[in-house]
Amino acid sequence: MTPPTPTAADIVAIRQRLSQFSRLTTPPHLSAAVAAQVRDDIRSFNEWSDYQTLGICADTLAAGHQALELFLAALGVAVSLDLPAREGPIYLKFNTLKGAWYLDDYSGMSRGVLITFHTSEPELAELAGTYGPFSFDLFADPPTYPSTLPTSPPIPTRGCAPGPMQSESPGEYPGSPAPE
Repeated sequence: MTPPTPTAADIVAIRQRLSQFSRLTTPPHLSAAVAAQVRDDIRSFNEWSDYQTLGICADTLAAGHQALELFLAALGVAVSLDLPAREGPIYLKFNTLKGAWYLDDYSGMSRGVLITFHTSEPELAELAGTYGPFSFDLFADPPTYPSTLPTSPPIPTRGCAPGPMQSESPGEYPGSPAPE
C-alpha cells in the first residue's frame, strides 16, 4: 500500500516539530503524548522518504545496538548485525539503503539517536534532513523513560554527528521545551 502523498503544510509542520531536537546534545524527557507524536512524525517521514541514515552516540555498544534495533524495527527494516566487541562510548551509523554500518569510538558529550531522511522527489525535498537526538528507547514497548534519560536539562547544541540541520519555530509539541 502506497502512503498518501503529504501536503507541503504536512511536511513543514512535522519538520518544525522534529527540528527542535536538533539543537540538543541529549534527548529531553517527553510526556507519553509528546513521545507518541514524535514516533508518528518519524514514521510519516520514514514512509515519505527513500531511505534513512541513523547515527547513534551511546555510552556502550550494547545500548547503541539495542537502540539501533528498536529504531530499525520501527522503520520497517529487518536486519541482524554482528558487531565487533568494543568498550566505552561509541558512535554507530547505519544506512538503510545499503544495509551498511560503521562503528567507532566516541569521545563527545552527545547521546541519543539521529535520523537523516533522504529523498529524491523534489516535492518532498523539505523533509530531507537530520533530526534528533531522540531517546534510545523512543520505540521501546513499553518505553523505559525517564529512567534512561538524563536528569539534568539538555545542553543546547548540535547532535552527535554533522548533518543538514536548520533552525525552525520551537515548541511545536504540546508541553515541549522551547530552546534557550
